[in-house]
Amino acid sequence: MSSPLRLQALAAYKRLLRVQQNTFAGDMRTLLAARDETRKQFREASTVTDESQVNELLQKANDIATYLERNIVQAVQKAPDTYELQYDPNRHELNDNKEVKKPYVKGKRIPCCGAGSEALPKIGVNY
Repeated sequence: MSSPLRLQALAAYKRLLRVQQNTFAGDMRTLLAARDETRKQFREASTVTDESQVNELLQKANDIATYLERNIVQAVQKAPDTYELQYDPNRHELNDNKEVKKPYVKGKRIPCCGAGSEALPKIGVNY
C-alpha cells in the first residue's frame, strides 16, 4: 500500500474509533463490540494491495462513520418506562421514513437510511 493510502487508512480508522466513542458514549458493551469489529475489519483489509479495492474499503469506512454520526441516536433511561433521546439537531438527520412506511414485499430489501446505507456491513451484535 502506498504511503498516501496508508495515511488515509489510518485517518479512516481513527475517525471510526472517534465516532464510535461519541456515538456509543456510556454504552460500554456496544462501544467495545464496535471497536473490536473495526479492528477486525481493518486487520483483514490490511492484506489488500489493489489500489482500487483499498479506495473502495476507505470509502466504505468513511460512509459508515458518517452514518453513525448522523443516524444513530442513544436513549438514556430516566425512569422505569421513560427514556430521553440524546439527539443533536446539528449532527443528526431527521428522515421522513417514506421507504420504511411502504408495505413490505417479501425478499425485497427496504433501504432505511438514505445514501450510503447500502455500503454498511450487516453486523449482528448479540447481547
